[in-house]
Amino acid sequence: MGKAVDIITSIIGNRPLATAIRTSISSGLKTSFFNSGPHKTVWDVFESSLNAAIRNIEHHPKGCLFRRLIEYGPHDPDEPIALESDGKTLLSDRECGECVEFIFSHMVNRFKGELAELLAVAPCITLLRRLQEEGRLHTSLKLYWGEIIKERRRILGPHTSKIGWGGFAKGADGLLFQKGGRERSHIGSGHDVVGIVEVKSMKQSPKKILGQIERHIGRLAAGVRLGDKEYSPNEIILNLTGLFRIMVVPATWKLSREWHAEKTERGHAIVLANPEGTPAEPKYEELAPRRWKITLAWSQDVLEQAAYEMTFWYMSQVGKSIYTGKTLPKGWEYMTPEDAGYNAIKEKLYYIPLRYISLRQERLATKLYNVYSFGYPLGVDSKEMLWPQDFPHTNQLRLI
Repeated sequence: MGKAVDIITSIIGNRPLATAIRTSISSGLKTSFFNSGPHKTVWDVFESSLNAAIRNIEHHPKGCLFRRLIEYGPHDPDEPIALESDGKTLLSDRECGECVEFIFSHMVNRFKGELAELLAVAPCITLLRRLQEEGRLHTSLKLYWGEIIKERRRILGPHTSKIGWGGFAKGADGLLFQKGGRERSHIGSGHDVVGIVEVKSMKQSPKKILGQIERHIGRLAAGVRLGDKEYSPNEIILNLTGLFRIMVVPATWKLSREWHAEKTERGHAIVLANPEGTPAEPKYEELAPRRWKITLAWSQDVLEQAAYEMTFWYMSQVGKSIYTGKTLPKGWEYMTPEDAGYNAIKEKLYYIPLRYISLRQERLATKLYNVYSFGYPLGVDSKEMLWPQDFPHTNQLRLI
């Protein structure tokens, strides 16, 4: 268990959060009615979640831009506007802007969503056990979770307004089944769908989240895949009158923006305040009959910080794969491939705001550079590029 926390910490940069993730995953692995696939250990579950996010990034149409950014980067600041590229090496200015948008709109949010889902396991199990004790859910309850749930995509016919169904894509974050009275279900002997869980990594209104749950209900009418098993619409029984709608959202407390300088072997470094734990326990509210809202102990600010750290970790892994076995650039000879990857990222992020991109993209690129160089609490709120002299008596080194 301790080793899993160490590895997770090295990826997300927050040991208390890594410990909470381990505790949440462990609660699922120890619960007989919980099913997230064939995983046996905490690391198995976390790695599966991490790999799902990475696959999603790499298979995205813009994913190839990201690797080119690390390996080749943008044109030099003094060069004229670059309208085109060869699609293989240096990014055009348009591609630089698209890559920045991709990092913010997709990569960070994808990692943030995975973290929220992992943290939601334990409080969801706590709520379901409470409902079982109150007799509102049957002891035959089964909770399917995460990537093993696939629902069909809605598609619009080319010559008609009629809605059809495409292939399977990620479904609800959680599905609840329990033994029902109609024996035609093959998910278990007479099981009904009695609940849907939707987990959000940012603050959203209950109305909006319930709208997403309703869309899952509509998609379930076309069948569902749970792991390797596919079930047709005739094998799915939606118990609409007794359906529990469970939404999970992060807390709203903010990370401290305080910092101080601390002496190290390399000079004085920036040390960020890092909470030792969480200020509250999960909160459970029944907003209406069978409509529950769970507020996680961990906040959107913490999840976003960890998602940035995961993004930078992934950048370093891409850089490591690029520089392993290659001659390192002049002045980098002393670096490991992973260190070279980190250094390359910082260099590329520094130059992107100096290229011909939109004002919005320039702001996003500046924020990305600031967070990477000075840490999330100090970098996320700044609209201008930060410099070492903004932090007197330090050498700019971040300590997480």
